[in-house]
Amino acid sequence: MPAGPPRLLVLHGAEQPYAWGSATAIPELLGTPAAGGPVAELWLGTHPVAPALVEADGARRPAADLVGPLPFLLKVLAADKALSLQVHPDQAQAAAGFDADDAAGLAVDDPHRRYRDRNHKPELIVALSPFRALAGVRDPARTLAVADGLGTPALVAAFRPLADDPAAGAATVLRTLLTMPAGPAGELIDALVAAAERLRRACGRGSAGGGSHGGPALDNPRDGGEDDLARAADLIGRLAAVHPGDIGTAAALLLNDVTLRPGEGLFQPARMLHAYVAGLGIEIMATSDNVLRGGLTPKHIDVDELLRILDPGPSDAPIRTPRTIAAFPGGLLRGWDVPVADFALTEAVCTGGGVPVGCPTVLLAVEGRVEVTATADDGTAVAPLELRRGGSVLVAGRAAVTLTGVGRVFLAAPGH
Repeated sequence: MPAGPPRLLVLHGAEQPYAWGSATAIPELLGTPAAGGPVAELWLGTHPVAPALVEADGARRPAADLVGPLPFLLKVLAADKALSLQVHPDQAQAAAGFDADDAAGLAVDDPHRRYRDRNHKPELIVALSPFRALAGVRDPARTLAVADGLGTPALVAAFRPLADDPAAGAATVLRTLLTMPAGPAGELIDALVAAAERLRRACGRGSAGGGSHGGPALDNPRDGGEDDLARAADLIGRLAAVHPGDIGTAAALLLNDVTLRPGEGLFQPARMLHAYVAGLGIEIMATSDNVLRGGLTPKHIDVDELLRILDPGPSDAPIRTPRTIAAFPGGLLRGWDVPVADFALTEAVCTGGGVPVGCPTVLLAVEGRVEVTATADDGTAVAPLELRRGGSVLVAGRAAVTLTGVGRVFLAAPGH
């Protein structure tokens, strides 16, 4: 990391206009006019694809010039439509896969390349709004009940391996679906959409087709039963409207379908199949581009490689409830426990007095207005900054930071 005295620097994130993004959520957070097109993500890090800039020495410079490459990337993520079904490799899989792609002569920017770096990509997203996501292979008995409730013979047949092999049958189901010829796949999706529409009408929910589906919809179904079937019907309509004919709509039914309440987090470890559906959240991840996709996308899909790195075992969605780390007269500091050393994400809830927050690297305000003060290890005071809703700060060098005011600020730093 570049040497020098600690400084607090205004940070300007890089916007990503992916088609699945919301046109309004991130501009509203930043207090800027909506331009009309989607703003899917705001990147606050040193990733070379979209590096954030700082105001330093009278000019805007890449943040990496001041702090070097960060091991994490902090984002604001605003999903109006579902992202792709995907899996991230573990560290060993990423390194071996990168070397194999190199040996095959695939350029790093080749669209058919599977591994773009040697790093793993664990992720944590914390909901700012109700946030709907698919994460982890659901209990097979619950999934089979959904298939039976939809009453689509082709889906029931495709999901039969879940009954034969509850521990790993999801891999067989995925291979069947993802390699299905276009004709039968289209017929299966058409039948699913029709079944979902019948269920929605029977439940009085109306049609989910023919438009944008920005809201997560439905209560959080953590108990299964009829809730699973109602959410499956809603999910099919939403996915099919955005990705018509995509067999990923059927594959998505294998996963836990949850809606995070604001403040809850969802951790995505290596090898877990997942997808975000809709909502606004703060995401932090290891700095990596390694994604193996399995549907709901026009991008390259490598079924064999996805299944090779996938963990097909059933699990609950890895929801993380915030833990209070410390309480002060002026507020509290809370965080989400994750089993990785690449990053740590905490949140300061400031209610007026000072809240000491340790030594973060990136700060992002999502509510209110606070003053950021800092002290170097030798006791020298660092020039303070005011941080308002939507603003962000980079801490260049090591400094103990305190927040004073009323607001909520997310804090990103390397893990321990």
